[in-house]
Order: sequence, then structure tokens, then C-alpha cells
Amino acid sequence: MGKLDHPKIKRLSWDEMLMNLSIISSKRTACKFHETGAVFVDKDKRILSIGYNGPTAGDYHCIDHGCAKVDGDPVTKKLRRCRGAHAEINGIINCQDAKRMKGATLYSVLFPCYDCMKALSNAGIAEIVYYKKYERIQTGGENFEEEDESLELAQKRNIIIRKYEGKIFCNFPDEYNTEQTEHGCCDCQ
Repeated sequence: MGKLDHPKIKRLSWDEMLMNLSIISSKRTACKFHETGAVFVDKDKRILSIGYNGPTAGDYHCIDHGCAKVDGDPVTKKLRRCRGAHAEINGIINCQDAKRMKGATLYSVLFPCYDCMKALSNAGIAEIVYYKKYERIQTGGENFEEEDESLELAQKRNIIIRKYEGKIFCNFPDEYNTEQTEHGCCDCQ
């Protein structure tokens, strides 16, 4: 309960609340290298759906069995394609009616990859607010690659792109973070 001599004087902006919610949802991922969350909202800022990246239902979790692209298949050790479904795709699926996505805004920890951007474009997403650039891990894990096609498609479809520059308020113990987020949640203090 609030104290009368110390009333609240400020509240989170929509961007702050929704990006921090995206970051919190990213902590559900089972990926060892990329953690991202996605929050979709309609024009009135009502949450339509939330998603995070991870393996499809019933498949191996990377934090338990290794990354298919870097560590290989847990049985054969052969390098394979990523088992994960990205946060954006899971968010579209979780919405249950993709027609509700038309005109929506996506808040995402990572800028969408090209495959996700194609799905977002087809779903009718109007705006994307992202926190960090996405770089795909190449098979074997030696290198990363950017996907310029993703931004090009967004521009072609007139999807508004904004990089989030606001505050990150959530912080997590190291065991919940990938190396790229080792200081808590993303780049905070």
C-alpha cells in the first residue's frame, strides 16, 4: 500500500512496459545462444500475443542437449539445422487468429530474421520496435551473419521500424542469461 507522504509520481511508458515484457518473456527460451521475446499489441496497446524462441513441442531443448548447429544432434553428433521456432513465429501461432495481427505492433528483443519478417509481413504487422540486432549463427558456430533482406522487406512493405532506446528495468541472475546478455537482461548497468 502506498504511503500518503510518498505518492507515486511517474509510470512506465508503453514502450518501456512492452519492451521489458518482451525481455522477461525471452527468459523462457531454451536456446543457448539467442534469447528473444516478442509481444504483439493492437493499436490500443492491448496485448494480442506473446512468444519466445525455442524448440518445437516435444523436441530437444538446447540447454539440455546442445545446439543442433553448434554441438550437433545429441544422438549422431552430426551438425543440423536449428530446432528452434523464433519468438515472432510462436507469437503469431499463440495469437490463434492471425487476422488480429493486421495493423499490430511487435516489440521484440531481437530484430526479426528474414524468415520471421516474411511471416510478419504476411500477418500485416504495421510497426516493429526492437532492442538489438539479430545475427544468425552459421553452422558450426564459427561465424555470425547479418540478414540485410529482413530490413529490405520491411522497407518494401512500409513497416515502421524503431530501435528501442529506452530503459531496461529487469535484471536476471547469470544462469538465466546467454553470453550476449551476461550482465543481467541485455545491456543494462
